Amino acid sequence: MIYDVNSADEGLYYCNVSNKYGINRATNRLQVFKPTYFVRIPTPKRLILEAGETAEVFCEAVADPRLPIKYQWTINGKILTESQYYEILPDRLRFRSVRGRHSGIIDCAAITDVDVKLASMQLIVKDVPAHPVVEAAHCSERKATIKWVAASDHGDSIKKYIVEMFTDFKKNEWEVINEEVNVNKENFEVDITLTPWVNYTFRVVAVNSHGRSDMKIDGQPKEDWLTCQTRPSFPYTNPSGVKGEGTEPDNLVISWKPLDRYYWNAPNMQYLVRYKLDEPIHGWTEFLVEDSLANFTIIRDQPTFRKYLIQVQSVNSVGPSIVEPEIHYGWSGEDVPDESPRDFRIDTQINITTINFTWNPVDSNTVNGHFIINSFHAVTNYSAHIRTRNKRLRSAPSHPVSFAMPEGPPGKVHNLRVYSVGSTAILLQWDAPLQPNGRIRGYFISFQNDKNETEETYVIHRQKYYLHEKSEPDTGYKVTVWAETRAGEGPTTLRPVRTWPARIPDAPIFRVKNITLDSFVVEWLPNNHSVWKMPGAAFFVNYTAESSNTWHQSEIIYLPNTEILLRNLKEDQKYFIQGIAKDGSRQSESVFLPIKTLNRDYANRLKEDSLRSAAWFIAVLGVLGIGLFTICLTFCCGNKNRQEKFAVRRKEIEIGHQQDNEEEKQFLEYQYGFKN
Repeated sequence: MIYDVNSADEGLYYCNVSNKYGINRATNRLQVFKPTYFVRIPTPKRLILEAGETAEVFCEAVADPRLPIKYQWTINGKILTESQYYEILPDRLRFRSVRGRHSGIIDCAAITDVDVKLASMQLIVKDVPAHPVVEAAHCSERKATIKWVAASDHGDSIKKYIVEMFTDFKKNEWEVINEEVNVNKENFEVDITLTPWVNYTFRVVAVNSHGRSDMKIDGQPKEDWLTCQTRPSFPYTNPSGVKGEGTEPDNLVISWKPLDRYYWNAPNMQYLVRYKLDEPIHGWTEFLVEDSLANFTIIRDQPTFRKYLIQVQSVNSVGPSIVEPEIHYGWSGEDVPDESPRDFRIDTQINITTINFTWNPVDSNTVNGHFIINSFHAVTNYSAHIRTRNKRLRSAPSHPVSFAMPEGPPGKVHNLRVYSVGSTAILLQWDAPLQPNGRIRGYFISFQNDKNETEETYVIHRQKYYLHEKSEPDTGYKVTVWAETRAGEGPTTLRPVRTWPARIPDAPIFRVKNITLDSFVVEWLPNNHSVWKMPGAAFFVNYTAESSNTWHQSEIIYLPNTEILLRNLKEDQKYFIQGIAKDGSRQSESVFLPIKTLNRDYANRLKEDSLRSAAWFIAVLGVLGIGLFTICLTFCCGNKNRQEKFAVRRKEIEIGHQQDNEEEKQFLEYQYGFKN
């Protein structure tokens, strides 16, 4: 064994062996070479380029003069060859128009027959993110679960992930259905509500400040698309815009807006039309319209101008819709009135060209059409009068008649929104009816689950929201809301919804605003940029000062409330805040957010700047006001002078002091229209 070999150890080495049969010798030569070393290595150790840029790095080594040397470049362990992106020269590697996918560890290997030396650097190409790695979608009849792994950000932090979809009804028309802004994790999962009998295609797109991962780039790997196909089911909704109005004296035309194919839920969409005279002795008549795209039907041989009750219900190959269709009112066609005005006579002959006529009014039941004033509002006082009108003018009004319209049942609640915010919580929000027809006293709310079990509650008129926290996990509900006045209850509005499976809520998203010396407001963002997921029903924050080990808990707020005011904080103090979302007994926590209260000097500067800006604004308004006043005053004075001149001139003409000048006379004749 030779330790610490150097050039002095070169030479021939012999090994002699012997036994009783003789002697043998083995010979070998030892050559000692100088170690290879770099004289130029790739620099800098961390090279950052923008997408499409060109750069080069050097690599040069010295070996023993007796040994040949060659260079080999690799990226992430893979050998590089000449391409449109890499140019390999004897002592350098040139990058040409590289993209984010070319980021990685670059190794330069100096190779001889005796040793190998490596020099490494990191190449970062700032570009759009790589495609997220998406797992196969888990699809059921009403829900799809999309999972993916965080994408490579290519040197520019990912701001959000977007889940998009299109259906076979609108191919390649991508629609955003979810946005994930909590990107500080490795694995992601979202649940998407589906509709029956639809072929869905999903994708996940990563976004940073350079753009979207689905940007068309030469050589970019193809993004992963996921597909789901849901089974057929009953329709969940009925046609809208239902009307009934006759076009002939003996018909009734019922029209509606056909359902979009996305809401058919099964093939063979048809419409069940039902109608009846709004009279106690008549029953319902119904028939199917088999054309899926039809938007009206004509019912003949009907009595003239009679009131009807009308319903239109969706029916597909599975069956009728799960929602009872609303009842609408319509009228059969109008006809020529049965009676003419009677006792039509001359009342007074005014002169040789004018006569007053008079007649008796007809019975409104003989008009065979709409002969009423029907634009009044409930619970409103009115005053009416009548005038006589001739070809050009109207008379003075008659003595007014005063009357009041009574209170009536309200119309439907407006803009009802229903969200499943947890496994046991459903949030409702709505607006008052567009036609209250009186003073709204309150709202009835009904929840009916898949087992046809119904729970009903009531809220007063000031409350236009309700948080139901007694729902069952992963269960479908029909949620109904309707208003009432003293005159009765209005029509119902129904929305279907399904609660989430039993799991912890999503990590809460929140922001801090209105920061002062000793307080700030924490705003919970449960809908995450208008995309409702599973935020939970309640929210609170834990917070502590940077220099303290004591944590404090805020009040707990429940949806739809989203703001918490933290008071009695210390001036110019850094705090750490953690948001907690709750769904029943389950809860999830956010990452810690550092926030610092204002210091007094900074607050005073802000106040001074605000006052200075306000003073400047007032001064500008004052200057503008003075300018406008001056212009108006000048105009008024000039106009007055012109009027005085014209008045004097007219006076002179009247008393005969005008000049006896033919040209002047012609001008006056033109101006005032007189001749001698």
